[in-house]
Amino acid sequence: MEYKLLEEHDLELMPDFVDDENTKYSIDVLKRFIDEKNNLGFIAKTNNKIVGFAFGYILLNPDGRKSFYLHAIDVMPEYKSKGYGTGLISFARDYAKTIKCYKMFLITNRSNISACKCYENAGGINKADDEIVYVYDFR
Repeated sequence: MEYKLLEEHDLELMPDFVDDENTKYSIDVLKRFIDEKNNLGFIAKTNNKIVGFAFGYILLNPDGRKSFYLHAIDVMPEYKSKGYGTGLISFARDYAKTIKCYKMFLITNRSNISACKCYENAGGINKADDEIVYVYDFR
């Protein structure tokens, strides 16, 4: 298994990646995504096949410190519960450290038990029982 940043030469493999929500990715859109300096994509790859994909954003805080927000992680259904998600999150976390982010954070639902287990296996800690996320959806 190889964990790495999503790079332009990997984009041709992304249309074959289908997550459990059957999301399909466009090479053109992904190219524009990775061309933005604060956007990062990460892949889990085996036998020249992408089996996991995560992405997020570097956020510059007003005090000058950077944090990394991991927005989503997906693993192809047949590769779930085999440690690929944990490996992908660990890679993203370690990468965020190398680019001098002082923390990485993500948001999930407490009811998403498999995701919570994956995040905890990768060293994530939920310190609060009263976290609430408000979303303003402009669709």
